Amino acid sequence: MSVTTQLSEPLVGLQYDDLPPDAVNAAKNAILDTLGCMLAGAQTEDMPAIVQQLTGDELPEQSTVIGFGKKTSVHYALLLNATMGHAVELDDVHKEAKSHAGTVVVPAALSYGEHLGVSGKELLLSVIIGYEVMLRIGSAINASEHRLKGWHATGTCGTFGAAAAIAKLEQFDLKQFVSALGLAGTQSSGLWAFTADGANCKKFHAGSAASSGYMAATLTRGGLTGPAYILEAEDGGLFRASSNHFHFDVITRDIGKKYEITRVSHKPYACCRSMHPSIQAALTLKDKGVEPESIKRVKVKTYEVAKVQCGFTSSPKNVNEARFSIPYGIAVAFYDGEALLEQFTEDRITDRKVLELAAKVEIEADETFSKVYPRKWGCQLEIETYDGQHLVEVVDDAKGDPRYPLSRLELQEKFMALAGRVIGREKAVLVMSLVDRLEKVEHIGELIELCSE
Repeated sequence: MSVTTQLSEPLVGLQYDDLPPDAVNAAKNAILDTLGCMLAGAQTEDMPAIVQQLTGDELPEQSTVIGFGKKTSVHYALLLNATMGHAVELDDVHKEAKSHAGTVVVPAALSYGEHLGVSGKELLLSVIIGYEVMLRIGSAINASEHRLKGWHATGTCGTFGAAAAIAKLEQFDLKQFVSALGLAGTQSSGLWAFTADGANCKKFHAGSAASSGYMAATLTRGGLTGPAYILEAEDGGLFRASSNHFHFDVITRDIGKKYEITRVSHKPYACCRSMHPSIQAALTLKDKGVEPESIKRVKVKTYEVAKVQCGFTSSPKNVNEARFSIPYGIAVAFYDGEALLEQFTEDRITDRKVLELAAKVEIEADETFSKVYPRKWGCQLEIETYDGQHLVEVVDDAKGDPRYPLSRLELQEKFMALAGRVIGREKAVLVMSLVDRLEKVEHIGELIELCSE
């Protein structure tokens, strides 16, 4: 029996009433958090022009482009919504899978579900299953090796999650479900080359994954078959093609007992999650009285992936690079006391004082942190001041991790901060209320309508 068959078998028959309360609550948090990210993403500078390219009179009005009040084909809607959800780097992340499931699975389920006219219960079940598939595959592939080979797991593994979410909404049988995952896997893509020149395409990896998952499910329904052995095939299996050491047993371990959606981290800072430990350490030292002008030298010890991914520049030339710069994140945290949307703008990233402090940051890949990654995403921040003080702050996992979660109130405040500026506070409150009782909603169009500008 293929690995995808083993994964699919217990999920095909899973019903809403089989779900434990913690998984349902986590799905509600995921939907609310992702909606906030999509609405904030709709306000980014390049999204209106991108939306214009994929909407128009010649296209069917099947599903809503969140934050724009427009409808387009279900395919383009989920592509655009997923792209927006990843645009401001505030979407959720799973440590072991090193993947952002929310920005792929939630838009795919929302847009396709709107087209089908599904209920809140159907949406919740679809989202939970999409997370389950995407994150179990991502956890098994060996996230560190996969990343260091240049792959972006949100893209490569996200396509499986989107396909699974749509397959569940379509009530695929086991053969169809496995085929859809095979077709999803053969479209796996997403590369980290954007860091070489600050290109703004990373958000499209989420959109592409959602799009590929849609195509996989749609073509399966049309009779095309995907390879059941897409993960483990000796010649051309995804795992052997993109990693060296992988663990197939992780894919089905405790399936039906533990749900991966309960193990995601929600971001408090608007940047790559690998920056969060050092930002948190900087904010802790700032709270202890360290002033940015007093700092002579900063040294960060962290895991290798963080150094490669977020240590390549201390003088970002645009916002995209700033969101992947540990030196910038530390510096702006010391000056502003936060690292939210306002800290990642074209104006803010050119501040001379911030960049002078960022230039003092040295980053070292340390085996202490590398050997426990991706189970833990930590760092040690050392500060030397001009008056001779040596201060050290260690973070094993940053705020937002399942061990140090954002509270329900903090998630709601985050949503209000992101959504309120787009749809207004009154609508944002209504969205939160509707998500809280989503299992009672007969048609998710009610929720989506509130998220139109």
